[in-house]
Amino acid sequence: MGAGLVEDEDRRRDCLDGHPHIQCAVTVILMAICLALPVYGCWASVYGYKTPDFWVKVPGIEGLERGPSALAAPVFNVTLRVDNEATRRPFCTSRASAAVSYAGVQLGHVDLPGGFCVPGQVVSSVPIVATSDGLGIPSELYERMESQRRRHERVSLEVQVRLDDCCGQLPVMLWRTAVVHGQPQGPFLCKVSPMLKDGEPRPPRLYY
Repeated sequence: MGAGLVEDEDRRRDCLDGHPHIQCAVTVILMAICLALPVYGCWASVYGYKTPDFWVKVPGIEGLERGPSALAAPVFNVTLRVDNEATRRPFCTSRASAAVSYAGVQLGHVDLPGGFCVPGQVVSSVPIVATSDGLGIPSELYERMESQRRRHERVSLEVQVRLDDCCGQLPVMLWRTAVVHGQPQGPFLCKVSPMLKDGEPRPPRLYY
């Protein structure tokens, strides 16, 4: 068997020696591949695309009162931090929307028809102000929230942000539970998932 391998190797060498043009072409191709791989790696690390990291925090709430006695709708000041430092390419979305919920009940919503854009190699904060059409919040939810505060428990809100026309044809959903009373104070790293064609979010596969 060893002799057969030696003979095959000799035949290949004789073939290349007998065709200098082929030998030259093979050498050039191998050298080009060796040079191209590190160049491509450097280019991809600088100019390649990477989905940013998204963080969310609710630094302020106004008008969080019981519905019957409320004078205005609740206002939720949400900060979406977009970490786009890993790439030179800007991250832009043409449309966005956000919703704030407590105990599964939506308390505030906002549409951002103009979207937003974050330059490459930049960490930027996008202010979002979500509110509702009604006054205050339902009495049952108000009592539940106040009970948590009196017991010094965490009061958490679920924040969902939908981004359109940013990562392909399907929209992307960000969501995270943000603590508004108690520790930790955040910001909190968002879960990211593409949405299905019917608008429902897929189960998250990646956590940023």
